[in-house]
Amino acid sequence: MRTLLVAALMLATAGVATADTGLHDCGTRLDQTSAVGWCHGTGRFSMDVLCSDGSTEHSGTVYIVDGYGLVGASCFNRPVSARIVMKS
Repeated sequence: MRTLLVAALMLATAGVATADTGLHDCGTRLDQTSAVGWCHGTGRFSMDVLCSDGSTEHSGTVYIVDGYGLVGASCFNRPVSARIVMKS
């Protein structure tokens, strides 16, 4: 009986996935000369950082699947703002 119950539970959960669709809970943090960005979910994203000298630095692009991703970029001087850029 116990084996039958385990087999029934395995069949009931086979093929059931809880993958996120899209990116969510994204954010950025500025440090003295750099910025860090993050997102959860599934998708591609990067980050643009505006530096105090007027230049913009770009992070690399990361692709995550039902997980958590981090990106980073640095300025030669102080970062003023950072924003996550969603990629299609």
